[in-house]
Amino acid sequence: MDRVETDEHGRAYVVDFKTGKSAPTKDEVAHHPQLAVYQLAVREGALDEVFGGERPEPGGAELVQLRQAAPKKEGGDALPKVQAQEPLTGEWVGELLANAAGRVLDERFTPSTGQHCTTCAFRASCSAQPEGRQVVD
Repeated sequence: MDRVETDEHGRAYVVDFKTGKSAPTKDEVAHHPQLAVYQLAVREGALDEVFGGERPEPGGAELVQLRQAAPKKEGGDALPKVQAQEPLTGEWVGELLANAAGRVLDERFTPSTGQHCTTCAFRASCSAQPEGRQVVD
């Protein structure tokens, strides 16, 4: 968490600054794991001390893309692009964490492909990629 704000309802709103050149899509932001884990941490008490010993309700989170301009209707080049995630609903983030913990405990580190592959520095040696298979096969 780079910044935590209190929204108009007294909820904790998490802000994460990004300096990369690429940004997730709107749909990806809705289930962005990092933002969701931050909101889960708020829900589980990570910020209680900051909020005077009270447990704040998570009010959402956002990515602020510092190297990308906001759309013209939102300020254009004068402001960075902001991508918001609504407050968590359901238990998908808990399931995500349980799956990640299971992989670590089972030592299952099988790579998976996705949009992130286009900018990954390890693509040439990744077993999930055709060009990386020759290194590990």
